[in-house]
Amino acid sequence: MRKILGFAVAAVAVFLIAMQFLQQQRLHLRPTDPSATMDARLHPSPEVQTMLHESCYNCHSEQGERPWYSKVWPASVLLQTDVREARARLDFSEWDRLSPEMSKIRLMDSCRMMTEGKMPVWYYRPMHPTTSTPDPTTVADFCQWVKMMPTGGETAQLQ
Repeated sequence: MRKILGFAVAAVAVFLIAMQFLQQQRLHLRPTDPSATMDARLHPSPEVQTMLHESCYNCHSEQGERPWYSKVWPASVLLQTDVREARARLDFSEWDRLSPEMSKIRLMDSCRMMTEGKMPVWYYRPMHPTTSTPDPTTVADFCQWVKMMPTGGETAQLQ
């Protein structure tokens, strides 16, 4: 019985080590045009900007930081999938691609998701306890800033 258990442990160890080398290509951060970011286009307040960078940018931009476990399978695969899906929905690094109307829609949706506690996602919070849950006051400031943004042609003048 001990021999079988030892063999099973060795097989699992070999499998895990092999997966480190066979995993999908990692999601690398690309250089971005600083003038294309949401910060450069819409000029949020420093408090809002800090909150977004701490709580949102790791998944929703090219400016995020990758934690140590982003290099370890299977966490790396899960992280790659999450970041790819997050950027498909909202990418603060490529804000210049959005129309003024879509810009406001995306920010209003972000406000709603943060207010309802849906963002950041629940499984992000335990690994990032100091930065993951935005301060409710800052979220309220963010929502107020978004609501005060001009719409339509008025927004185009801001850029």
